[in-house]
Order: sequence, then C-alpha cells, then structure tokens
Amino acid sequence: MILALIAIVLTLILVIGLHEAGHAIMAKLFGVRIQRIAIGFGKPLLSWKDKSGREWLWGIWPLGGYVQLLNSRIQPVDEKDLSFCFDKKPVWIRLIILVAGILANLLTAWLALTWMFMLGYQQNTPFIQQVIPQSIAAQAGFKAGDHFAEIAGQRTNSWQEVGMSLIMNLGKAGVPVSVSDEEGHSRKFNLDLSQWHYKRQDSSLLAALGIVSGPLKLHRQEVKGQTFLVASHQAVNKLVHLLTFFLVMLKQLITAVIPFAVLLGPLGLFEVSAGSFFQGIAVFLYFIASLNLAVGLVNLFPIPGLDGGPIVYTLVEKFRGKPVSVAFEILLHRLAIIIFAILLIQLLMNDLQRYLH
Repeated sequence: MILALIAIVLTLILVIGLHEAGHAIMAKLFGVRIQRIAIGFGKPLLSWKDKSGREWLWGIWPLGGYVQLLNSRIQPVDEKDLSFCFDKKPVWIRLIILVAGILANLLTAWLALTWMFMLGYQQNTPFIQQVIPQSIAAQAGFKAGDHFAEIAGQRTNSWQEVGMSLIMNLGKAGVPVSVSDEEGHSRKFNLDLSQWHYKRQDSSLLAALGIVSGPLKLHRQEVKGQTFLVASHQAVNKLVHLLTFFLVMLKQLITAVIPFAVLLGPLGLFEVSAGSFFQGIAVFLYFIASLNLAVGLVNLFPIPGLDGGPIVYTLVEKFRGKPVSVAFEILLHRLAIIIFAILLIQLLMNDLQRYLH
C-alpha cells in the first residue's frame, strides 16, 4: 500500500508537477510574479509559503494542477506591481509561458525514454500459443506457434508493439500482416479489423480477435542498454511513434471506431502507475514517458482550463488588437468545467465497470 502510494505521488510529481514547473520557470525568467503553484484542486492537503510569499499547494483532488500568476484582469493590482503582471507582458512572452508546460512534458518524456534505453529493458516476444476456431484471427490465417513480425509495414518485436499497431488499424478491412512460424518460415496475409466490435466481456483486444498469447516468462527477451547518443536517438524515434499512436487513437475515438468506454479513468491510471512501479524502473520510466506525452498533447486542445484555451485567447488578442472580454472567458471556463465534470464521471464509471467485471 505504501509503495503504491509512493508510485502515485511520484507519477503526479513527474507529470503534473513538472508540467507546472515549466510554466513557473518561464514566468520567473520573464519577471512575472507567481502567486501559487498547485498539484490538484479543492481543499489543500498540504500548503506552505516560501520566503517570497509564493504558495505551494497539494490539493485533495490530484486531477491536474495550475500556476496562478499575478494578473490585473482578474484581480486588483497596485500600479507599482503592474510590470509583474502576466497580462501586461508582450504576447510572445505570454505564449512562451503558456507553452512551457507542454515542452516540459515533452522533455521529461524524452529523458525518461533515454534513461530506459540506456538501462536496457525486457520485452515479451509476440508468440501465439493458441488461435480460437472461427475467430477473426483464425479466418485471417493465424496458427498456433506463429510470431508476429509486421503489421501494416511496422515491425512488431513485442506484444506491446502488436497491441499499438492493432489499435491504430482498427476499422480497416485489409491490414497486411507478416508472421513467422516456429521453423522460421514467413507468411503474409490480410487481417480484417473491420469485423472487430467492442464487447465489455472481452479481456483484451487480442482475446476479441481470438488470439491467446504464450506464457510471457517463456518468451521474454532482454534488450541491452545503449550509449547515451544511441539511446537519445531511439528515444526521439519512440516519441514520434507514441505521438502518432495517440493522434490516431484520438481519431479513432472521435469517429467512434473505439468507444469511450475503453478509456482509463483516474482510478485506472493510478492502478497502472502502481503496477508499472512494481514491475521495475524500465517499465515505470516508459509509463511516465507515455503519460507525459499524453498530458502534453491533451493540453494543446483549445479548451478553457487547458493550456490550449489561453493560447487561443492570446493569439486572438494578437490579431484582434484587444483581449477577449473577461465575461466571455468566464462563461467558456464554466462551460468547460461542466464538460470536464461529465467526462470525469464517465471515466470513473469506466473504471468501476471494469473492476466490477
């Protein structure tokens, strides 16, 4: 229990905390006064002030964070302090401060992946133990003893890579697949992923396709650590691949190819955080990198409450010649809170239904 709590706290610090640190560092660099730095919302669990009067806060609901900057548009400010206000800085400075959190997530993801590739890691080779008769996989031509080699032109060296490739190609009728059997003979055929439909009783996408993986311990492969230069280059490639995966998955969600019910809520994310922590540093680093990239991407959405909202306001001000009215910002922010509350409830229901199932 204590180790799980440590894993969750570390995750919040390494993802949300570093995101907010990115905003705070740039604000301090450009002379904007920081009033509060917070992880979480609601009633404070922990709160203290440093020598400069800046408040540090850990809220009871750790579902995000924020940096409160001095802003004359939302609070009275003495004339002598106007130069320290966020809203009085040039547009380009405000944009840098707003984007800094996303850049901090990207940098953290790259560092985590670089460290993982330097340490080395284990991966489970995609060996198929059994193919369920009359399933989608059986109809395509899969057989027991096959190893995945490629899906849609992408190498699949592990079950993780197989899963990502399958998700990216859901809804497509003729997905080219290459496998090799136990004797090393290769075969190519097409997999019809348009037949897949989400069913809550399916334990995984593989199970829904009719594929049973082999015992993971018997098909575990050690990947040796690399030098910093090689590892950093691999980290960049992995970041691009993960970003592509997240964007395609977002498209799949918007087009309803993947239902919203498959998404993890906060309880599910905390469970995955603790689980990855127990599996070793390499697995935990990969989880931290993935979550940082996902948080950075989501914060680009032009929605009030995320970094993308103020970024759009700032750009509108640049081209319009005057800022968006405070009343309009407040209205959009309240609407966004309602939408977030609905999404949060749905995500929590996803978690609860998953646990009950």
